[in-house]
Formats: sequence, structure tokens, C-alpha cells
Amino acid sequence: MLILLHGLGSDERDLMGLAPELDPRLRVVTLRAPHPWMQGGYAWFNLEWDDEGIHIDAAQVVASLELLVSEILAVTAELRPRHLFLGGFSQGAVMTLGVTLRRPDIFTGSLLLSGTHVPELFVGADPAVADVPFLIQHGLYDPVLPVAEARTMRDAVTAMGSPVDYREYPMGHEVSYASLRDAKQWLASRAFG
Repeated sequence: MLILLHGLGSDERDLMGLAPELDPRLRVVTLRAPHPWMQGGYAWFNLEWDDEGIHIDAAQVVASLELLVSEILAVTAELRPRHLFLGGFSQGAVMTLGVTLRRPDIFTGSLLLSGTHVPELFVGADPAVADVPFLIQHGLYDPVLPVAEARTMRDAVTAMGSPVDYREYPMGHEVSYASLRDAKQWLASRAFG
């Protein structure tokens, strides 16, 4: 099973379009963020942009992580997958990383797509995260979250001891055909290989 978490201003339907492009043996579930976003859609946490960059409401991140862990445990208790992967795009990647750092015992792997580095996520991380492989993908020309953020996130995850497959693509803030193809192969090799 793969649980996908959407980005800011979107909803659970957004990433479901990726499901037909993945291995058909993989059950895909998407979840909706808990906070309505003022410009439409939903958010996992509030943030603000200014001349100095993006400022994240870290307290809201932690609260959303607790809700998300409960939701994931409820879904997996009902569906009982043999392997569980968690993946997210942008804000969803932040949430994916946060949940994996707190509950590495329930995941076979995690996918961080076009995310950003949030140092607060690593506070109190479970050392067992070293057993969880990560696929981190980012666009070289991402105008929303610069690729330097992904590189910093990669280094922080690697420092936890986790195996990281890090890939950059000639794309913006998106999922490209090439990145989706690589994600499909990465997932299949761990779920069915």
C-alpha cells in the first residue's frame, strides 16, 4: 500500500491521478489535510512567504503529525497491508518525513517529492528511522521550494542513517514523467522485488 499526501491548496484527489501510472499491484490511498486553505483546497499547516523565504507554523506541523499518525494507523488496521509506503508532494513531503521520523516501525519506505527542510521535524526522531529507505526527488528549477532545500533535507535524513536515493530532475515544482517512472521502479523493487 502507498499512502499519498497532497501539497498546499490541494486535496486528496490531486495525487490519485498518479495511481494508474504505478504498479497495479500497489493499492494507493490518499488523505486530505485537516486545515482549509484561504485560497482554496487544504493545508497540513499554515505558512507565510516574505523576502526572507518561507516561515512554517511548526506547532501546527506537530499537531497535524499527530492527527496523521492516527489516521494512518486507522487505515492500516482496516486494510492490513503487507508493505506500507508513505509519500507526499511539497507540504505532503514535509508531513511524510515527520511521520516517518516518529513512527519508522510502520513503513517499508518513504517518498519525499519536492519537499523542504524543516529542522524541527528531526527533534525527538526515532533512531529506528535508519531502517527506512527514502526516495527524495526534486526539480532543479523549482521556483517554489529551491533545490537547495531538498539537498539539505537529503543530508539530514542521511545523517540519521537512513538509506537515501536522491534524484534531481530538469523540472519545476511538479511530478514529471521521469520522476514518476523512477518512483514506480523504486516502489516496485521494495514491495514486490
